[in-house]
Amino acid sequence: MRKLLIALVTVVICGVCNAQVGNNQTGKVLSAKEVEYVLELFCRNYYSSCFEGKTYIPASLIIKSVGVDQKTGGTSVVGIHDYQGHYIPLRGRKTHTNVQFNAVIIRQQNGDYVIFHKYYEPDWMNRKGGWETGQGLIQYSK
Repeated sequence: MRKLLIALVTVVICGVCNAQVGNNQTGKVLSAKEVEYVLELFCRNYYSSCFEGKTYIPASLIIKSVGVDQKTGGTSVVGIHDYQGHYIPLRGRKTHTNVQFNAVIIRQQNGDYVIFHKYYEPDWMNRKGGWETGQGLIQYSK
């Protein structure tokens, strides 16, 4: 009876451990090329709605490092990118270059869920910089 109870507890504990690790459905870190593709799609589709008044400059992403996110099991990314800031009458938009970002990509059955943190550079409207976060799901047709 005791052996049966130990076996049952072991199965339950292993099941819980596997459920916690299962956040990244592929179980592997995405390659730099895959990361660049996913983040380019995210920035083109979500940047303006996530970061009000700012516009992503296409193909400006530079990936510096790729690893595993300890909290989610997804792919963690660090890099830089370019964007245009808020529109200012008679001045236009200021272009911000080589701005830091970090992101987490969590591969799911229906696509890639992206959490994108970017540094907000000071400009005419906001004299302080800081970090802001946007997120969204990139869905792929099968």
